[in-house]
Amino acid sequence: MKKIILKKLLFRNYLKTSLISILFIGSLLICAYFWTNKNIIDSSKDFLLKDANENTTKLINKEISTLRIKLHEVTSLLKILKAEHEFFFENIDKINYIEKEKIDINYNKNGAYYKQQDNGGSSVVFLSKEKLTNKMKEKIFKTENFDRSFKTIIEENPSIMAVYFNSYDNMNRYYPFIKDIYKVFSSDINLKDYNFYNQATLKENPMKSIVWTKPYFDPVKKEWIISCIVPIYNNGFLEGVTGIDVSLDSFTKNFFDFNLPYETLSMIIDKSGTILAMSKGLDNILNIKESKIKDKNRQINTTILRPSEFNITNHKVFEKLFTKNFYLKNSDSRIVIKNKEYIGFVNEIRINDWKVISLLPVQNLLSSVENLEEKHLKIGYFLISFIIVFYLLFLIFLYYKSKQFVESINISLRDMVRFTQKLVTNKPVDKVPFSGIYEIDKLAKNFNNLSLELTQRTQKLIQTEALKIANEKLANTDALTGIYNRRFLDDFAREFNCKPTTLSVVLFDIDDFKQINDNFGHDIGDKVIKKLINIIDTSVRQSDCIIRLGGDEFLLLLKDTKQKDAYIVVEKILNKIEENNKKENNNIVFNVSFGVCEYSSHHKSVNELIVEADKIMYKNKKSTK
Repeated sequence: MKKIILKKLLFRNYLKTSLISILFIGSLLICAYFWTNKNIIDSSKDFLLKDANENTTKLINKEISTLRIKLHEVTSLLKILKAEHEFFFENIDKINYIEKEKIDINYNKNGAYYKQQDNGGSSVVFLSKEKLTNKMKEKIFKTENFDRSFKTIIEENPSIMAVYFNSYDNMNRYYPFIKDIYKVFSSDINLKDYNFYNQATLKENPMKSIVWTKPYFDPVKKEWIISCIVPIYNNGFLEGVTGIDVSLDSFTKNFFDFNLPYETLSMIIDKSGTILAMSKGLDNILNIKESKIKDKNRQINTTILRPSEFNITNHKVFEKLFTKNFYLKNSDSRIVIKNKEYIGFVNEIRINDWKVISLLPVQNLLSSVENLEEKHLKIGYFLISFIIVFYLLFLIFLYYKSKQFVESINISLRDMVRFTQKLVTNKPVDKVPFSGIYEIDKLAKNFNNLSLELTQRTQKLIQTEALKIANEKLANTDALTGIYNRRFLDDFAREFNCKPTTLSVVLFDIDDFKQINDNFGHDIGDKVIKKLINIIDTSVRQSDCIIRLGGDEFLLLLKDTKQKDAYIVVEKILNKIEENNKKENNNIVFNVSFGVCEYSSHHKSVNELIVEADKIMYKNKKSTK
């Protein structure tokens, strides 16, 4: 191939090709700029909307989990009270009085018998204009047994305001104690008419299950509450209703204390659409206000429910967004409230059909992208103006500088050739094709040599690193089973002790392993060990670690696993061992002892955790012999 001097080639074609290519590329870049900018902005908006949806949902679900735990805790406590109270009424004749001599029952002219003194228990009022019978007195005295549970629940649960029992014959036992409780109830009150009683009756609650009431105003505590109530039956007869009052403000405080991104607002609704609680500022957006209820006498004479404007079904703006069950109608969840666009999210609490509805302001989310779009447009217009002026000047400048420009390129290329020749001394590797230009061909030749040398060195480094990794793995592996050994455990313990996380350990020991070796030989003993490792390996996750501590002792590290879940894994392993032992013509029969322990604050290290598991294992071993 005939060689062409680069200097002549550039000089001859520079003017012609430069003008055409620069004009073409300039126009193409301008078009590409605006097209790319538009796509980036649109993609950014879509990404922000999706990301905001996912992140907001993730944050809300995290808080929902906390709220769900609180709700579940209340219902669990009420289940305990239900069992306790039903047992009480089934065996009331066998129940002893508690401190009867210290309880004085007074009568008020409004027709209420009440406990006057605070003996550390509940306040009691019997709303009856008839004379207090011995049976009524007996119920007052014997239900003092309830107070221990009531008091414990209140002391251990800050969000719970009160625990009480309302009987079918108008007796109210309420903790904490209310002085002069007869003043709280009107003279003609019938407890069965109020939501904290009637919603638990057979008519309203045929399943006799736990019920959450709608929000209502408590004139005693002067705040909005909800009650978790359950009927107490005695052989089919409704003895009364036990309930737990929860303050809406304190119960949902943590839920609304954290700041959602982009000033997102949320509200919790019940299955009827009534707003239980909401973020600050949402009331102004929906034009709803909680009217201040004043009652100097703190008297209960009617059930005060949320005003109708607190039900979202009364707001037409939500009709297009939600179905009757308050799910999103379609993927486009945007609504406009007061000329401001929002994106709606719905998350389920999964208890009592409660849901969380969130409204994310679109303007807050997209404002940064829109500002960026405006800046990019201004930059684009500036670039167009600049390119036009630049090309006019460039046409004049190009001719006079062409010779100088070509010479500068040629000098630079010659320098590059000399530089590559100094770096490489090995034989050439023909990878980059020759172009027919002398200097470029020379550069390609030297570059290929350099590339080959670098490739060989890289391969050597890779081989060295692979050998290092293999040696480390071999040092951390048990020769017989291929699982980790004590060296790996030491490394794991050092790392874990620096940054502890949730961890459960299971220590296994093969029962009578020495007898197996003595009676059947070490080959059978080795097979027993391998069989156990195979069973454990097929019963755990890939992230879990099996370690041979020595002889017939093995340690299983279950990361991010609670103790109760560790027992499930152990049960699976024991079942597989039992299945293996039942197989016909099977000479690999064995049993194991185990000890399970979860890392907690009193453990100073992994070794302490293993020692505790070892004690539990040997305790279990002794109990099975």
